[in-house]
Amino acid sequence: MELVLLGAECPDERAFGGSLGAAQGAQRFWRAVTATLADAGPGRCRVTTVHPEADANAALAALQQAAAREGRLLLVYLAGQLAWDQRRRRPVLVVAGSLRDSAPQRGLACDWVTSAMAHGSAAESLLVVDLTADQEAWQEWPQWVRTATSTVPVWGRVARYEPPRRGRAPAYGRAGTLAEVFGTLLDAGVPGAPAVLDPGLLHPTLVALDPDAPQAAAGRGGPPPAAHWTAPPHASRLLLRNRALLRGLLRPGPRRGPTPPGY
Repeated sequence: MELVLLGAECPDERAFGGSLGAAQGAQRFWRAVTATLADAGPGRCRVTTVHPEADANAALAALQQAAAREGRLLLVYLAGQLAWDQRRRRPVLVVAGSLRDSAPQRGLACDWVTSAMAHGSAAESLLVVDLTADQEAWQEWPQWVRTATSTVPVWGRVARYEPPRRGRAPAYGRAGTLAEVFGTLLDAGVPGAPAVLDPGLLHPTLVALDPDAPQAAAGRGGPPPAAHWTAPPHASRLLLRNRALLRGLLRPGPRRGPTPPGY
């Protein structure tokens, strides 16, 4: 299996504060997946990482190299903040050094990511998105992702990000939220579920645990939902062990280990 971690951060621009947490999310996702792979194990999972402050060309080149290798599954984790490229009508992942005006030109276009995956050599691919978005990208995302899923399966969340104003905390949005909930869920396992979990089995629980998801907002009588979720494909090759069936045999708590290169 090929696992590609693309967690881009732009720490110097307040408008892109929703990207902070992308690198941490990539680490958390990596630990969760490699610790619970059911049919490959860490030794057979090749991991490709890109530094959180790398430019778009470096990220794309790393993805293309990983996608060119044959395997049963190409799994790409994409985290950070989206801006909207008005001229080309597409979402763009903001990269370090971007300003509000330059983000669409400097960033990693999401259709570059899906194209590289669609033209890869793996038997199956899955793009996991763990993103925030500015107002325009947030509004345009549902329509764009419906088109994208016709070529590459997409699973995950995009949350609306509003930069904090004076005297106010950010209303919504932090990249890496999916990975944190995903990792916590896999650490404990899912009681009553089968021994092997796939994204389809995990999806309802992840949505229910998302603080910005529709269920959470409606349940607490809060503001309107601030996260778009895209459901995973049916019968994915991403197969993960259910630790709830092994409780007492495994030490509780998150897996500790080295940080993936580049993070």
